[in-house]
Amino acid sequence: MRQVCWRRTVGQDLAEEQRTTGQVPFMQELRVTVAFAAASVSLLLAIYAFVIRRHRGPSKTVAAFGVLMVGTAGWALAAGLGDVAPTGDGMELWLHLEQIAIVLVPGAWFVLAVSYTGRENWLTRETMTLLAVEPVVTLLATASNPWSGLMWAETAVATSRDGVVSLEYTFGAYHYVHLLYSYALVLGSVGLLLWMVLDSDRLYRRQSVALTIGALAPLATNVLGGSGQPWDVLFTMPTGFAIGGLALGYAIFRVQLLDVVPVGRATVIENMRDGFVVVDEHDRIVDLNATARTLTGDDAIGTQATTALPEMSQLFASTDQKSCTHDDIVVETDDGQRFYTARLTPLRNDSYLGRVLTIRDVTDNRRIEKRYQALIENASDIITVVDNEGTLEYVSPSIDRVLGYDPETLLGQSLRTYVHSDDRDRVGNALDTIGVDTDTVRFEYRVEDADGAVRVVESVGQDLTENPFVQGVVVHTRDVTDRHQREQELERANDHLEAFASAVSHDLRNPLNVAAGNLELARTEGDEEYFARVENAHDRMETLIRDLLTLAKHGQTVAETDSLDLGTVATDAWETVETARSTLDVRETATIDADQNRLTQLFENLYRNAIDHAGADVTVRVGTVSDGFFVEDNGPGIPEEKRDEIFQSGYTSSDNGTGFGLAIVRNVVDAHGWSIRAVESESDGARFEVRSVEPDRITGPAPESRDDD
Repeated sequence: MRQVCWRRTVGQDLAEEQRTTGQVPFMQELRVTVAFAAASVSLLLAIYAFVIRRHRGPSKTVAAFGVLMVGTAGWALAAGLGDVAPTGDGMELWLHLEQIAIVLVPGAWFVLAVSYTGRENWLTRETMTLLAVEPVVTLLATASNPWSGLMWAETAVATSRDGVVSLEYTFGAYHYVHLLYSYALVLGSVGLLLWMVLDSDRLYRRQSVALTIGALAPLATNVLGGSGQPWDVLFTMPTGFAIGGLALGYAIFRVQLLDVVPVGRATVIENMRDGFVVVDEHDRIVDLNATARTLTGDDAIGTQATTALPEMSQLFASTDQKSCTHDDIVVETDDGQRFYTARLTPLRNDSYLGRVLTIRDVTDNRRIEKRYQALIENASDIITVVDNEGTLEYVSPSIDRVLGYDPETLLGQSLRTYVHSDDRDRVGNALDTIGVDTDTVRFEYRVEDADGAVRVVESVGQDLTENPFVQGVVVHTRDVTDRHQREQELERANDHLEAFASAVSHDLRNPLNVAAGNLELARTEGDEEYFARVENAHDRMETLIRDLLTLAKHGQTVAETDSLDLGTVATDAWETVETARSTLDVRETATIDADQNRLTQLFENLYRNAIDHAGADVTVRVGTVSDGFFVEDNGPGIPEEKRDEIFQSGYTSSDNGTGFGLAIVRNVVDAHGWSIRAVESESDGARFEVRSVEPDRITGPAPESRDDD
């Protein structure tokens, strides 16, 4: 059998005549031009696929399109170069080289059609290996043709009526196998593309039509080329490639081929991170993706869903054909516990077909949630969320450790309820500025804990009302009571230091000047009265130094306390004071928990204060009140407007006073955590009441009561 080759070339004798006469048949020139044009179009499309489009990411569709364009470009180029070959041997050489490009085209068309139509799961490693077998065998048959005749059994030069000389040949035995394989792949590709034409959206339909034309045009020209008509010379494969190239170029630049390509539903589902399990009306597994197989195993199809997924069996227990969801499903795996959320949805067409189970791995989310939950629950700070009205919407469990409140009981209540009454307006103003003047505000205030004790806290509020996961003002609160107390102690220590410096620079200098002046007079006049004045000045300095050292030596807290008899300490302290004709009256006694030395200092200084201001004949009484004790005298008393000033360091209304006695008393009271105030006694004298002694720290007979307590 003799068959016209897919490309035609000029014979050796005619080529020699054309070189001599300069005459080349018009149809011959046209055919060469078409071949080079087809090669150029295919080459440009290959460059676009591999150079311009490829950088956007790997794609099997783009890769297959690029290989196809390389194959058609080589095929058309070899055909064109064969047309201008000067010798018969050159014609046969280009025929063999042309076959190298030909073997790329059928397989590339098939891979392109499969990947474009969303069937990439067909393109396994085994499939690609099988597609490579036939091209390799074809190239081996082509290379061995001179002695095997497997591809072309016989070749000969023939001249047409138009003067065009062509190379005709007889197919070898293997050539028919090659043709059958190639046509099968191309026609199969056309079938897939036609399916897309019938079952896709408008954009993908136009793309599929262009691809179908690109595949069918070369086949159509090859079939029409064997009709025996004069136009057969133009109906060659390069002509078909030119037509197909134009169709593919239109698809690329007009309907976004290679930019917007369909992705198969099966491919999407198979590669999704969520697991998908399809069950029939009897809850037997009929399909599932790779993610679901990690839970069910590879042989799950055909088994009952409750058997393959026992942890999710409660979802299938419901016979109600409605969607249902189950959260926090725990599955034990080799990597530890995994957490899943599953949703079972009915699958319907015109009738009930089964159900689809969607499985989502939420392990990372749960671990993050539990991590932050643990951080919040174990934080030393209190974290609250309040709305625009100041109502508590969230309270962290740490409030139980810090203030002793159950967080659940606080929800729905106002934050200001637990703020000290004197600080509520300030806290309200601070909250009102959040989101208006600033997004973050810091403020300090007092609150009452569950036991009624006053605590000092510092809060930082941040406006997160626009955050969809918060939708409120987040307030971080820290207990700074200890810091506040240290700051107060430091402030008092600074006051004492200032008082000490003032006394050294002023109060001590005065008696020192008096002593120096009288000593000089005693030397010049010899009068012993001046020596008495010097001695008094020295006594004055000794008293000042003693009181200053007392203030400087003792701190603002007591380390250890003992259970002491109040009357005994009061009586012993009286013996250490120069009382002259004064009288001590201890009418009640009690047991008190205190530091003995500091408590003795308190009584000593109160006694001296009474004697200095009421005179040598003063009567001093000591007794107990409901939560403390008192020391009072029958002297002139203390003016009401002066009762807050008398405890300041350096304050005195007596010429002989140092101004530090009552400051020492206040120091002792503060060190024990008590409070002291000056009031009027029953005899209109001065009365000092020490209160806030804890109930279990003072015991004894029923104390006297006063109307002003």
